[in-house]
Amino acid sequence: MSGNGMGPEALKRLRNLAEFWNPRMKAATDDADLARICFDRAKAAAKRAQKNGQPNAMHELAGQLASWAAEMERRDATRQDRNAA
Repeated sequence: MSGNGMGPEALKRLRNLAEFWNPRMKAATDDADLARICFDRAKAAAKRAQKNGQPNAMHELAGQLASWAAEMERRDATRQDRNAA
C-alpha cells in the first residue's frame, strides 16, 4: 500500500479514470460542454458506486446538484432584486 492509503489496484483504477476523463475535460469547447462532460463523469461515478454496493449514490448526486442549483437560483434572485432597486 502506498503512503496515501490506497493499494496498487485502486491507484490503477484512478489512473485509468483520469486518463479517460481528463482529455475529454481539456477538449471541452466551452463551459457548457465542460459542464456536460463533468455531469457525465459524475453520473458514471454514481452508477459505478451503485454497482459496487452504494445504492444511494445517484440520489446523493441528485441532492448535490439540487443544492448547487438552489444556491445559484438564490444568488440570481438576490442579484435581480438588487438591480431592480
